[in-house]
Formats: sequence, structure tokens, C-alpha cells
Amino acid sequence: MDLPLDEIEEINFNRKKIPISPELRPIYRISQIILVMELSSTMKTASLLKLQLFNWGLQNEERYERLFKLKETKDFPIIRFDPFLNRALNYGVAMQVFSFNVKTGKFSLTEKGELLAQKILKGDVFSKEKVFLKTIKKSLSDKYILQLFKERYPS
Repeated sequence: MDLPLDEIEEINFNRKKIPISPELRPIYRISQIILVMELSSTMKTASLLKLQLFNWGLQNEERYERLFKLKETKDFPIIRFDPFLNRALNYGVAMQVFSFNVKTGKFSLTEKGELLAQKILKGDVFSKEKVFLKTIKKSLSDKYILQLFKERYPS
């Protein structure tokens, strides 16, 4: 089959707008991360593993339940590490909503992040997530999550 490549002088591409699900938008994930740090993290800091676990847990009510009972069952779930969460963390650091401490390997809320947290908490958004995170409180520390992870996946 011969292609008429010699006859083609120019190729044009037109960008078309494509709707993106809210869950895939960085600001949605940034807002979830802020809530996790504000309501369920000691000193408003969290490791990437904890954020990935909570991101997984906030996807649906079955996962809420599994995450809520993690302290009892000690059965670390198989989770998918979400690249969209990593991208949101990068944007959040660039927006100065989070800071990253290289020594501890944890993300922290900045003053700007705490202001956003108060607005999110006052707003009529993330209702289910707020209730869940207020219920689970700070019972799952980074240290405990890492310990369970290492037990489940020894190196």
C-alpha cells in the first residue's frame, strides 16, 4: 500500500475542549488533601502513603468502611497509587498551599492552606468526606499506616 506522503504539504490540528470529571481536576484533589490534613492528621502533616490511602478510601462508601475499620482489622488494603494525587500535590506546593519537608518526607499545610481549609469547612462542599474525616479523626497516624504497609508488603 502506497501512502501519498509526497503530496501532503501541511497537516493542521485543532484542539477541542473535552469535559473532565471533577474528581480528576487538581483543585478537587487539593481540596481533599487539605481536608485530610486538617481533620485527620497530626500537626496538619501527612506522608504520601497516608494521602494515597485516604485518597483511595474517599472514593466510595465501601472504602470508607474499610478505612474506618483499618485499626481493628489491621488489614492494609490493596490500593492504587493515583498519579492525579501526585499531580495535585505538585500543584499545591507550587500554589504554596502545601510545603514538603525533605527530612521527614511529609507534606504540611501552609498558612494559605489553613485559610483554604477553613473556607472548605464552612462551605457546602465535600459533605460526606467531612463527616467521614471527622469520624475517623486522627486515629490513623503516618507511623501506624507505614507499619501496616510494611507488614503487608515486606521488602
